[in-house]
Amino acid sequence: MLAHPTPNQIPNATHNVADADAFIDYARSVHDYTLHLWTESRRIAEEKAQNRVIAVKSVKRQNSQKEEGGAPADA
Repeated sequence: MLAHPTPNQIPNATHNVADADAFIDYARSVHDYTLHLWTESRRIAEEKAQNRVIAVKSVKRQNSQKEEGGAPADA
């Protein structure tokens, strides 16, 4: 065990700050990218859900019109 560290064992403060800044930039980029992907997937999921609701309402309307035996009503 050495009582005094050699120069290679002493961390360079400037180098560590630059590494930290690069890591922070990378983390922010990953966060922004992930948020974009998540937002887009939520938008698509909501559109699909809305389309399913519209399709179910259409089928129910058609079924009720067949049961009543009447002509299709204007929407």
